[in-house]
Amino acid sequence: MTLPQQAADAITSAAGWQPARPNDDGVFRFRLEGDLEMDFFSPDGRTGILRATLATLSDTEAEAEALLKTCAQRAVAASRKRKSIISLDAGRLQLHRTIRLDGISPDMLARLVPGEVRDFLNDLAWWQVQAGTKTGQSTAPSPFSLSGFGGSWASGR
Repeated sequence: MTLPQQAADAITSAAGWQPARPNDDGVFRFRLEGDLEMDFFSPDGRTGILRATLATLSDTEAEAEALLKTCAQRAVAASRKRKSIISLDAGRLQLHRTIRLDGISPDMLARLVPGEVRDFLNDLAWWQVQAGTKTGQSTAPSPFSLSGFGGSWASGR
């Protein structure tokens, strides 16, 4: 079994889902309660990437610039506490997190990956509020603070 499949199995097992399979591009897609969507893939078989789209930039230049400015200001402050990285790709704000998969025992992988996913989803929920794609308070308790993941999720395939 490949490391990316082992990592995806750790995600689905921790969340209580059926095992996920990658699409033709090798991407595992997960659709979660509360309109959270996340992809997991490995470009090299040794590193896992968690990715989610935060927002699509407006066609109106002023609105797009305002969103970018807001996110840039928040990114500086957030970098001290949050490991996920915000980036711009083809007119979309995306959030990424890298997970080292190689050199880790299967037991350790099963413990490490769900925690990384939980932290990534917490970052995603926080960034959605910052980007204005979700309403809520940026200081509200995280929906993913519980052991496992919490909530009711389904893997999107």
